[in-house]
Parts: sequence; C-alpha cells; structure tokens
Amino acid sequence: MLDDDKKWFRVCLRLYGDSLDPNSINGLLGISADKIGIKGVARTGKNNRTYAPYRTNIWLYQSKLHHEVGFEEQINSIFLALGGKAELLSKLLNTPGVDGEFFCGFGSGNGQGGDVITPATLRQIADAGLSFSLDLYPPSIPDNEEAEQAAT
Repeated sequence: MLDDDKKWFRVCLRLYGDSLDPNSINGLLGISADKIGIKGVARTGKNNRTYAPYRTNIWLYQSKLHHEVGFEEQINSIFLALGGKAELLSKLLNTPGVDGEFFCGFGSGNGQGGDVITPATLRQIADAGLSFSLDLYPPSIPDNEEAEQAAT
C-alpha cells in the first residue's frame, strides 16, 4: 500500500481494433510494443495466469518514465519516442476498425490528487486522432500492478 502522500501515474499508448495488424505497428511507428494481443487468444498475466481472450487486436506501448512522473511528461515522452511518426499514427487511426488512446492510470495513498494537462498537449493528442482515457485506482491498491493489467 502507498504512503498517504505518494502518487503514481501510468501512461500507455494503446492501439486496438479488428482491422489493426499489431505485428506491423513496431515497424510502422519505429517503437517496440510492450504488449501485443491477438483477437481470440487468451491473455496471460503475471505468473502465467490466464485471462479471458482478447476481444480485439491490441498494441500497447508504455511510457518509460518513472511512475511518479505526471501524465503530461509521460504523454510527451511517448510523442518524443514516435519522433516524426505522429503523422503516420494519425493516418493509421483514420483506418476503419482501428482506434487509439492514451490510457492513463492514477492512484494515490490517500485517494486524493490529480494532474494537469496543458492545451498544447491536449491539442497534440487530438491532432494525432487519439482519445484520452483516465482510470482511477483506490488507495487500497498496493502498487501499480493492477494498472498494468487493466491497460491490456
């Protein structure tokens, strides 16, 4: 369990959809997925625990910044990792049957807290054709392991 004054943030770029070929995204965007899921294949968690199959194809890239760094810095680090490929991402997201989002998880030891995302970053998210998804976790969560599982 977190100390009362501790907070954690987790940001993932998540692309998904029946028309998405997750195995082609690494080459297209120039960054390697942290997780790929294929529709109909069972999800596997820690200790090889098996979960329900993926309902659609998914490609997930997680920010490499420390979990105490806020949403905006993590989002911008992902855009930086994409380099000049943000335009290709936008084109991909205009493909029927392909969607994408920044999946953002937040938790704190006392259940309070938040973060600010500037208009410039919100504009960058919108221009890329991405949604912004926020998932909040109660203080009883011992660490951000559940956020990682929820992202998939």
